Amino acid sequence: MAQFGVFSLLSVPDVQNEVALVQGELEINVAAEASGFDSVWLAEHSGSRYGLIASPQVMAAAIAARTSRIRIGTAVSVLPLHHPLRLANDFAMIDVLSSGRLDYGIGRGYSADEYASYGLSVTENRGRFDEALAIIKQAWTQESFSYDGEYYTIPQVQAVPKVIQRPHPPLYIAAGSESTVEWAGANLVRMLSSSGSPANIRKKWDTFRAAGLAAGHSAEAVEDALAQSWVVKHIYVADDDATAVAEAGPPFIWYFNLLANRRMFDGPNNTPPLEWWQEHGACYFGSPETVAASLRDWHEASGVTNTLCWMNTGGMPTDRVLNSVRLFGEQVIPRFRVQS
Repeated sequence: MAQFGVFSLLSVPDVQNEVALVQGELEINVAAEASGFDSVWLAEHSGSRYGLIASPQVMAAAIAARTSRIRIGTAVSVLPLHHPLRLANDFAMIDVLSSGRLDYGIGRGYSADEYASYGLSVTENRGRFDEALAIIKQAWTQESFSYDGEYYTIPQVQAVPKVIQRPHPPLYIAAGSESTVEWAGANLVRMLSSSGSPANIRKKWDTFRAAGLAAGHSAEAVEDALAQSWVVKHIYVADDDATAVAEAGPPFIWYFNLLANRRMFDGPNNTPPLEWWQEHGACYFGSPETVAASLRDWHEASGVTNTLCWMNTGGMPTDRVLNSVRLFGEQVIPRFRVQS
């Protein structure tokens, strides 16, 4: 069955609107539950106006307190930037507060500036990531534990509270590079991917399959992990196509003027117009009928049915995004549920 989530990066291009947009993003995530979405996902960034969720666990706790059904994910929690015991404790609390609704997406991060702001070198990201993940999993699954590594040393400690989901909340990883996809397959960790082209997505999924089978996992387990993996799509719904493009286009282009973000979605080094992104399937802006048709084509071409809907690209007015979320929930999601 196709699943749909709301992805939050929380871009705030205008500092004068910062408070309203931060509070509005919380409102958008809460509204996703009433609109029929399956999950909400929170990105982590710091030191940049294109991503203000420096602490996804704070936002997740606020969402948990105001919802009862929708799952709450991180896309992603950047493990090397924080002490892993702190992360283990914080997100265990989220799992408890939400009655077991946490999906824990993890990643190494890619911004040298963000690493530098924490007094760290991005060249250490893989080693710190590996140790942090080992510590978090021990904290969630063992009554007590200790750890002695290159980057972290923890004396015998009891990590509390314990997570509700057993053995621990589902793990996801930001799957950008081929090596990360191979790691995900070998460790049977579900993927979170930027959209790219259908061919690139199919290549990622095939790489995951090969790595998973080579590591000794059953074909059934590998396919189950892939069936629960997600791909991000920029989506905005209005009453008609022209309105959707007029409202979502300018903030979308503001966001994609940043080179790193273009590369994440298979974009060129120059700054192409909105039409280029539409032609290459990076964004679906339109009426419910147009967006639903585009998603059906995407599902058929890529083989992936779980879509993270990035509704608020570039810091849009909250009322517009809420309307998009409502229209998607009322007029797009049901078209896919009927076919399930």
